[in-house]
Amino acid sequence: MHDDYYALAFLNYVLGGDYSGRLNMNLRQDKGYSYGFYSSIMWHSVQSPWLARGSVQSEFTKESVYEVLKELSDLRSSRPISEKEFNHAKQGLIKGIPSQFETNSQIMGQLVNLSAFELPDNYFQQSIEKLESLEFKDVLRASKEHINDTGFQVVVVGDKEKIHKGLKDLSVPVLTTDIYGNRC
Repeated sequence: MHDDYYALAFLNYVLGGDYSGRLNMNLRQDKGYSYGFYSSIMWHSVQSPWLARGSVQSEFTKESVYEVLKELSDLRSSRPISEKEFNHAKQGLIKGIPSQFETNSQIMGQLVNLSAFELPDNYFQQSIEKLESLEFKDVLRASKEHINDTGFQVVVVGDKEKIHKGLKDLSVPVLTTDIYGNRC
């Protein structure tokens, strides 16, 4: 397990792992670009991508991509996680553990994860203890260490005629493909 697993779980919760996450509050509540915008970490043994996703109105694609990138940058610099957000995330993550066992499929998924990541049988008990003991400073440190302005890949799916020019205006590399992944 990654040394900053729990701190990164906190960061993701604040960014978009919960309805009250910054991405959803920004893109849905404040701007009205999206019906919902969330994030998650796909944990793997070697590298674990962080994913942010949601449908946005085509005419606001450029602005939405800009806002997602800005939220990430702000988390690391001008608007780090607050103690209020930290406390909210701690309660949300702890209270969310039982909901990971509501269906047979979820139970099986958790058993597969225990095996795949070679976790101890008491992993979920340990998780609660580790979440409870995690400190605010650990999450701030993890945000500075793991969130940076390089290495992002933005994937946008939509009507090229409506969104391509706006994406070019963002000064980020744009690679256009067809539905089969062929460059066009």
